[in-house]
Amino acid sequence: MTNTDHDSSTAGKQLFEINDIARGGFSTSGTVNVAYTRFGTYSSPVYRVGRTFTSVQHRALQYNTITNRAQNGINYLDLPTKNSVAAAVTGENTPINATDIATTTLASQDAVVNSNWVDFTADTLFQDSDGSLNPVSGLMYIEAPCDATSPYTWVKSGAIRLRQTGRKTSTLKEIAISGFAPPGAIIP
Repeated sequence: MTNTDHDSSTAGKQLFEINDIARGGFSTSGTVNVAYTRFGTYSSPVYRVGRTFTSVQHRALQYNTITNRAQNGINYLDLPTKNSVAAAVTGENTPINATDIATTTLASQDAVVNSNWVDFTADTLFQDSDGSLNPVSGLMYIEAPCDATSPYTWVKSGAIRLRQTGRKTSTLKEIAISGFAPPGAIIP
């Protein structure tokens, strides 16, 4: 991540923050194994991984003290529920200040199981509002079956989704990019 404004139509500098990376194309893979590793001083850990298309926003109670940052906001869950949502991102699409108490509804904490997707939750951005640096994502791995076809045929449009889930001073945003998916994968 770089110190670059990603929204020049809005006054000030808005840094894009990757809170989730979703990878698609695993519906015919059966069980997949996942792993991640941090590297370097400024890489973000992965906080949770799930077989879902939906990235669920997570906010701390407040961002003004270490104690408040360690507590969940009101109705925010560490492990999302699985009801009927099919959205790419769920949460409140409004920035909050460090002293605001983060609140949401339980309905915005849903992520339905979807075997075609694996979603990694992280916190990657050039510089966080608390001054910490996390400009590099961890390395995220998904083990899935392959075949003898050329890997060049495995690149699918929209197989990777970089998502900003509006954790603090940002809003909801998704960037879909091409990426490798298992042979024969379908990306809706």
